[in-house]
Amino acid sequence: MAATVGSRTDQVNGDHKLSALVSSATKDVSTLMRDEIALAKAEVRRDVKQAATGSGLFAAAGVLAVFALIMLSFAAAYGIHNFGLGLAWSWLIVAGVYLLIGALCGGIGMLRLKGIRGVDATKRTANKSIAVLKRTVR
Repeated sequence: MAATVGSRTDQVNGDHKLSALVSSATKDVSTLMRDEIALAKAEVRRDVKQAATGSGLFAAAGVLAVFALIMLSFAAAYGIHNFGLGLAWSWLIVAGVYLLIGALCGGIGMLRLKGIRGVDATKRTANKSIAVLKRTVR
């Protein structure tokens, strides 16, 4: 007796084919996700190495800049001393210039900090969204 279309045998074969497809798709998605995670880890590892190298180079540049500032301070003080001023006065002038520059930077920094407004727009829009959601739920 031949199996007719829609018979129990066709349904079983179709179920096996469908379950095989679902199983294959699940394996493929699982493999894809593992590969994507491995790629992301490799990219993060590379970026962390670059960030560490960049940070180290910035630190070295900062240390060298401090050394240069010390040397320039000596050069400035002795240069002023060569114009006939006493060495102590020369060092006081250099120190005074540094204090003025520091005060100027501090003043500008304070003005910038006072200008911080926060996240007013975000608070306003979030409160509006919450109000709309509350009205919708009621």
